Amino acid sequence: MKLQSTLVFSNELPPVKKLGEEILLIYDQILAQKSPSFGKWAKGISLKYPVKAGEHLKDIEQFPRHIKAITKLTEQTSVKKLTVVVVGGGSVGDFGGFVASILKRGVRLINIPSTWLAAIDSAHGGKTALNVGGAKNQIGTFYPADQIIMVRTVLMAQPEARAFEGFGELIKISLIEGGKLWSSLAKEKQINSKTLWKYLEAAVHAKYKVVAKDPHEKKGIRHVLNLGHTIGHVLESHYELPHGIAINYGLNFALRFSVQKKVMKPAEASRLFGEPVMGFLLSPLRDDLISVKSSDLAEYRRLLLSDKKKTKAATLRFVFVKKPGKTVIQEVTVDDLLIELCRQREEELHG
Repeated sequence: MKLQSTLVFSNELPPVKKLGEEILLIYDQILAQKSPSFGKWAKGISLKYPVKAGEHLKDIEQFPRHIKAITKLTEQTSVKKLTVVVVGGGSVGDFGGFVASILKRGVRLINIPSTWLAAIDSAHGGKTALNVGGAKNQIGTFYPADQIIMVRTVLMAQPEARAFEGFGELIKISLIEGGKLWSSLAKEKQINSKTLWKYLEAAVHAKYKVVAKDPHEKKGIRHVLNLGHTIGHVLESHYELPHGIAINYGLNFALRFSVQKKVMKPAEASRLFGEPVMGFLLSPLRDDLISVKSSDLAEYRRLLLSDKKKTKAATLRFVFVKKPGKTVIQEVTVDDLLIELCRQREEELHG
């Protein structure tokens, strides 16, 4: 199995005949409704399995129904000739990738992300997943796609609001990478689809640099990709926020926590927050998303304790930023995080 996918950037969807001899198309059903060009393209594929995007798609209790239908659909295909082509966002990519990894003991996979979040982040790294008992990504496989095709017309067809959701993951990988990616993005004064397409290739290659050092997540190196995700996931679950918005909030918290823990120097923080692009970083405190009510703190605690990044009973690995391009991972307790949430709230309220 290849450890890294071939990346392709294209203005249009590729000719069907170039994707493989026998194709099973697994796709987000909304694409056929919203995009006439996608509908026309999909007509050239005889084996199709439309799905409704969302975390429910990844529910393990629903999976037997899906795989039974898919197995029947592909019963006349050859394991050597079959290619599963997945077109959709993160949940569809996770589901379709998992299907490809187990169908006929594994068949060729091509991923065409249709959302900015998937294009920048979740389509890459080879991880597939299903949810168990409401807990996200509890089972899965490492199964990198043979190709990941970034199609400009597909991505640009999204509502402009989706671009801002993709910004959270873009700024995250830029802070991790540093260098030219960060210095160029830092000067941007607007965030829209054109901005994301401009930085997409560099952002994806930056993620692959991290993944290549730890392809099966055994060394802890890939943990750096969780920058902004610890508190981000809490807010995502508690307030049912879009993932990219939640990560945006989580980055703000992580950067301020980095200063408080003396990982980042105040002068570096001043330079960082003074960059034009940082005007698009969201504050969970300014937007009144952080509560110090005992009931809310108890819920934050519960969500933090269920985090997969735990190292011990109430300890997590937290990604801090020293400066763009330099991250530091330290263990912190759940209480440390809750105290910092309260401290940042007080700081915001009283300046």
